[in-house]
Amino acid sequence: MNRTSVSSPANIALIKYWGMRDAQNTLPNNASLSMTLSRCVSLCTLAPLANGTTDEILWKTSRGALVPADPALRAGIEHHLQALREHFDHWQPLRIATTNSFPTGAGIASSAAGFSALTTAFALYRGHSLTHPALSDLTRLSGSGSAARSVTGGFVQWPGNARLLSGPALQIAPARHWPLHDLIAVVDARHKTVSSRQGHLLANSSEFYPTRLTLLPDRLEQVRRAILERDFTRLADAVEREAVELHLIAMTSQPPVFYWRPATLAVLEQVRQLRREGLDVCATLDAGPNVHVLCTPQHSPKVFAALRKLPDIQRWILDRAGDGPRRLEQHLY
Repeated sequence: MNRTSVSSPANIALIKYWGMRDAQNTLPNNASLSMTLSRCVSLCTLAPLANGTTDEILWKTSRGALVPADPALRAGIEHHLQALREHFDHWQPLRIATTNSFPTGAGIASSAAGFSALTTAFALYRGHSLTHPALSDLTRLSGSGSAARSVTGGFVQWPGNARLLSGPALQIAPARHWPLHDLIAVVDARHKTVSSRQGHLLANSSEFYPTRLTLLPDRLEQVRRAILERDFTRLADAVEREAVELHLIAMTSQPPVFYWRPATLAVLEQVRQLRREGLDVCATLDAGPNVHVLCTPQHSPKVFAALRKLPDIQRWILDRAGDGPRRLEQHLY
């Protein structure tokens, strides 16, 4: 069987993508900047169906069983396959299986990981490489703008041209440049009730959103410089402001969107206390209740020793900066 399998990571946005100027083509109102992760990954295996007339789309459960994908997942994959088929001019039905190593739909960028895995697997299947120049723009067409950043490792800006808001994602530094750790506090692993895409569409209804857009160019440059100079103090200040601001916009949208849980606030408070004690640590969140705690490798053990004592954390995922998608020799079926 001619199978192609890929592992592709989630990413954590340091400068958030929130709000779209063109929802149909997933074009953002601002440039975003993220850190590609290493251990939070989506796996995707695809192969041609020699005698099939329609695609077979499967989900691999945590117990290892392959089951038909639920209607929402199937619809998203079918939508993106149309764009991939048009680009690569390949129309044969496929058998596709996918799974995640981390909670799905809980605000830890599972769509970014999943659609970047599907896009990369399709490109490899059609004979292209992991560095195919169209991967970022193709992945964007899935409807997940964050996925455009997951096809590249390290620290990634999308779009690459922040002034014109055009072009594919651009790596500004590889993971080895600054191997930050990301301790992810999973306070609620359930599928969130308001999707990121719904949140994007509501962003413009917040009276604070225009002000946010005026602040972002300077903040983007601050985070870029912090990464290039490995300046954690500068990074922490901008990243935490950015995280709170995203949720401010969500909470003041019409209707308002509340992602935080009581345990979310407990983690944020503990992180602030640890930084007051002199540790290199800060916190950020995407559109969900779960907290990404960023820290330098030398301070990571002390940070985790303090945080793991907090109650009401369902699980911890110990992640770090990563290198992007990779081809796999092992397959999901």
